[in-house]
Amino acid sequence: MNEYDLAIVGRGPVGLALAAFAAQLKLRVAIIEKHRDSYALPRAGHVDHEIVRLFQSVGVAEAMLEDSYPTTEYVWVNAGGEVMLEFDWGAKGVSGYNSDYMQFQPVFEAELSRVIGESGCIDQYMEQEVQNLAEDTTGVTLRLARTVTVPGQLRPVATDDVSHIRARYVVAADGANSGLRTQLGIERDDFGFNEKWLVVDARKKREFSLEFDCGQICDPTRPVTVLPLGKRHRRWEWALLPGETAADLQQPAAAWRLLGERGIGPDDIEIIRQLVYTFEARHAKTWHKGRIFLAGDAAHTMPPFMGQGMCSGLRDAKNLAWKLDLVLRGVSAPALLETYEEERSPHTRDWTMISLEAGKVPCTLDPEEARLRDERFRQGWRPPMPDFPKLRNGVIATGQSERLGGTLSLQAPVRVNGETRLFDDFFPTDSFVFISTQTNPASVLTSRQRALLERVGVRYVHIGEDGDAQDVEAAYSTYFKANGIEAIIHRPDLYVFGAVNTMADLASLTDDLLGHLYLTAAVTEPACDAVPGKEEKSVA
Repeated sequence: MNEYDLAIVGRGPVGLALAAFAAQLKLRVAIIEKHRDSYALPRAGHVDHEIVRLFQSVGVAEAMLEDSYPTTEYVWVNAGGEVMLEFDWGAKGVSGYNSDYMQFQPVFEAELSRVIGESGCIDQYMEQEVQNLAEDTTGVTLRLARTVTVPGQLRPVATDDVSHIRARYVVAADGANSGLRTQLGIERDDFGFNEKWLVVDARKKREFSLEFDCGQICDPTRPVTVLPLGKRHRRWEWALLPGETAADLQQPAAAWRLLGERGIGPDDIEIIRQLVYTFEARHAKTWHKGRIFLAGDAAHTMPPFMGQGMCSGLRDAKNLAWKLDLVLRGVSAPALLETYEEERSPHTRDWTMISLEAGKVPCTLDPEEARLRDERFRQGWRPPMPDFPKLRNGVIATGQSERLGGTLSLQAPVRVNGETRLFDDFFPTDSFVFISTQTNPASVLTSRQRALLERVGVRYVHIGEDGDAQDVEAAYSTYFKANGIEAIIHRPDLYVFGAVNTMADLASLTDDLLGHLYLTAAVTEPACDAVPGKEEKSVA
C-alpha cells in the first residue's frame, strides 16, 4: 500500500492549505475527499491580514487579492440606522496587508488546488471515504471506500470498492460533522448558541451601490447581514423568525421577497446559493488521539459574526505543519505535537467567546430587549468582548507571554539587491527567522547553537543600511525602538517566539527556543524531494 508522512482527510480550505504548507516542507502527503469535485461555492467570506500572509507563503495571495474587497469598516446599526458598533477594518495590519478583506472563497481554493496539483509530494484521493483508522506504533492504516453520487442523496455513498493507505500521522479536516471525530469518540463542548439564518450568495449582473454595504442590521423584526464577497459577488443573511422553517425560506420566492426589501431584484444579481445554516459554537474536548489530529471545523465551530471560523482553521493548519515537519524529520520528539492543542485550543476558544458575545447583539428578537440594548449603546455600553487573542502557551519564550511572545510578527517592505518587496518574499516563512537591526544575529551565537538551529531550519536577517535587507519605510526600526528590542525570533507560523533588549541576550533566548523544541539526537532527511527551492533553509 502507498505510504505517506501525512494523510489529510477533507479537501476544504483547511485541508488544501495544510497540504500546501506540508508540500512546501517536502512532506509526502495524501489528501482524501469523498466528493468527486471541489465545492465551487463560497462559505467563508472574510479573511484578515494574517491569513493573507499565510496565502502569500504558498503563492496564492496575489490571485485572491485581485478579486478581494478591502473593507474599510464593518458597522452594526439598529433598526433606526443608528450606529451601535463600528470596527475599523481599514487600518494596515502588522502582517503587511490591509486589516481585513471580503473575498470569494472559490478563488483562493482554486489557487491552492493549483499549488498542490503542481507538487510532486501530494497524492489526491478523490471520491474516497475513510471508513476506518487503525493506529499502531509507527503509523496509521486508513481503510478507504470509493464513493458514488446517487440521485436524491446529498452526500456520496460508499461502495464495496476498498483500498488501504498508511500514514505516519493523520489530520481530520473534514468539517463540523467530522466523521473521523465521531470514529475517535471525541466529544465537544456546546456553548448553547444555535441560530438558524438564511444565507443568499449572489453574482452581480451589474454594478450597483447599497446605502448599507457591510455589516449587521440589528433589527428585532428580522436581523440582517449585508456583505460583499470580493468584487463580483455579494452575500445577504436573514435570521429565521419563530414559526418559520428552513423549507419555507429555501424557496426561491422567499429570497426574492427579502432581497426586494433591500432594493435588490433579478436585474441586479443572479442567486448562486440559497441555504439555511445553523450558526453554532462547539469546541472539541481534545484535539487529537495518538497520531490523529483534528483541525478547522472538526475541532471548533463558532458563530460568523467576527469572521474568524475559517481563519482559525487556517491558523491550525500552519501551526501543525511546521511541528509535524520537525517531528517527521527526527529533529523534535513527538512531544512537540502536544503544543498544537496547547496553543490553538485556547486561541480558538477565545475567538469563539468573542464571536458569541458579538452574536448576542444582532440576534435579539424581543422588541423591548432591543430597545433597552439600543439605550445602553447610546450611553456608551459595549459587549463584554475579551481582547483579540494571542498565543499564551506552548512554544513561547519563557516569561515573555505578556510581551511580544505569542503576538503576530511584523512584515513590512524591505529592499534586497535593489528590489523592494514584502519581507517574506525574500525570507520565506518555512523556518524560524532571527532578525536584528544591529548586526547579523548569527554573529552572537555559539557554534553549537548555530549547528542545532541548522538542524531545525533557520534564517538570519540583519535589517540595516549595510545588512541583508534595507528598511525602506523604517517600519522595523520603528517597531524595534517602540518595543525596546534589538533582536527578535519569528516562528514558522508568523508568531513571535520572543525578543531581547540587547544582542548580548540573544544567545540565552536561543537556548530557551531550543529547549522548547524537544530536540532529539537523530535527524532523517525529508521524504519528498520533488519541491524545488528548499535545498537550503539557512540564509546568513
